Amino acid sequence: MTAEEFIKQAHDHSKGKVCSTCKEHKPFSEFSKGIRHKDGLKYECKSCAKVYSDNMCPFLKWFNNKKHNAKRIGIEFTIEPEDIPGVKIRRFKSRNGHWTWEATQYPKVCPVLGMELDWGMNGNQPNSPSLDRNPNFGYVKGKVKMMSNLANKMKQNATPEQLKQFSEYHLSHQQLNTNPNQIGLF
Repeated sequence: MTAEEFIKQAHDHSKGKVCSTCKEHKPFSEFSKGIRHKDGLKYECKSCAKVYSDNMCPFLKWFNNKKHNAKRIGIEFTIEPEDIPGVKIRRFKSRNGHWTWEATQYPKVCPVLGMELDWGMNGNQPNSPSLDRNPNFGYVKGKVKMMSNLANKMKQNATPEQLKQFSEYHLSHQQLNTNPNQIGLF
C-alpha cells in the first residue's frame, strides 16, 4: 500500500467507525449518541441496537423504563424485579460480559380486571402494564402490585368508597350497551 492509499484509507475511516457487534465499518450517522463514550457515539450501530432491543425481554424493557422515569421525577425506586409479585428472573452474563437478567415469569393478566396485559410498550393504553404503589412511598419492596393501567387509574382517582358507589350505581342502572369498552352511564 502506498502512502497516498494509506492516507486516503485513514481519511475514509475517520468518517465512520466499526460496529462492536456486526464488525462492519459504518458512517457516524449509523451510530446513536452515547455521552459516556469517548467519541460521543455508542459502540454498536443503530441496526444492531434495534435487533438487540427487539429481542430483549419485554418485562426487562418495561422495568428499566419504569426505573428511569421514577428517577427522572424524583420518586424512590429501590425494588428489584423479584420484589414485584408474580415475577421470577434468571441472571446471566450478557454478550459484553456484564451481569444482566431476564424475566422467566411475569404477570400476563391484570389481577383486578382480568384483561390481558400488553407488554408491547404501546404507550398509555388501558391494558398496558402498570405498577401500583402507595402514594406515601416510592417503588419500595412490599408496597407495589402489578395491574393494568386502567385498573390503576381507576384506583388512584377514587376512594374505595367512591369505587363501591360507582359499581353499585352502574350495576343497578345498566342500559343496553353492546360496546364493552363503554361504561354506559348515559
